[in-house]
Amino acid sequence: MPARDILLVLVVVLAWGSNFTAMKIGLEELPPLLFVGLRFAILLPLLAFFRKPAPWWTILGVGAFINTGQFAFLFTAMRADATAGLASLILQSQAPITIILAAIFFRERVRWVQAVGIALACMGLALFGIAGGGNVTLLGLGLILIGALSWACGNLVLRKSPGVNMTALFVWASLVPPLPMLGLSLAWEGSDPFGQIAALSITGWLAVAYVAFISTVLGFSIWGNLLSRHPAALVTPFALLIPVVGLTVAAIMLGETITGGEALAALVVLSGLVLAVLGPRFVAR
Repeated sequence: MPARDILLVLVVVLAWGSNFTAMKIGLEELPPLLFVGLRFAILLPLLAFFRKPAPWWTILGVGAFINTGQFAFLFTAMRADATAGLASLILQSQAPITIILAAIFFRERVRWVQAVGIALACMGLALFGIAGGGNVTLLGLGLILIGALSWACGNLVLRKSPGVNMTALFVWASLVPPLPMLGLSLAWEGSDPFGQIAALSITGWLAVAYVAFISTVLGFSIWGNLLSRHPAALVTPFALLIPVVGLTVAAIMLGETITGGEALAALVVLSGLVLAVLGPRFVAR
């Protein structure tokens, strides 16, 4: 990969890793479900610039699983039960979950090294459960894992949609979350969502805008462009840097620290992810 493209992929990693800190800042002023609805509602004017990129089943699938399910559970966990740094790491369990689901539904082969990686990642997640109470509770761990499962289900939808313009797809999939999230917010989070939005500070709006435009629009535009010009096996392993950036930015911006037990669990999970994602490439050699 040329140096220019390596720089671009690192920009995406920085955007997606720091995204968790922006989420945490926004959640200080907005309840989680309302935040999900708002982050996608402000993207709707962009529909005027993109033609419908895929069949409706693809748009609705991505909107339901990735845009709605993933972030509804993730934001709920991050509101009170998980720090930004650990959320960025635990959510990457979507990678081994995707491998398992693809094996079940698409009969894709799971190499033995991937199975070892998945088992190792599961051990790390269990360690988080044992070490919980510092930066992630058992409830938070469970919610993030459900969010990761939802993301993995969305990945299966994307597997059946090769060659689709990723930016256009995620902009069109932004049609799905706003109304359901507004309805659930009215039912569970308070009776005045519009008043909460009107009361947002500049910092709150910047957090929402960062999550919506930098993470979703800029991130997926660059990522989709790179995937169109390079093999996926060359691009996707860079995603393993996302939790490293997430933990680092959260420590700098939010002052987050992790306990010794959580650090061990993080190392085990990250080792499992590396084996699950990169293992087959090295074993093949």
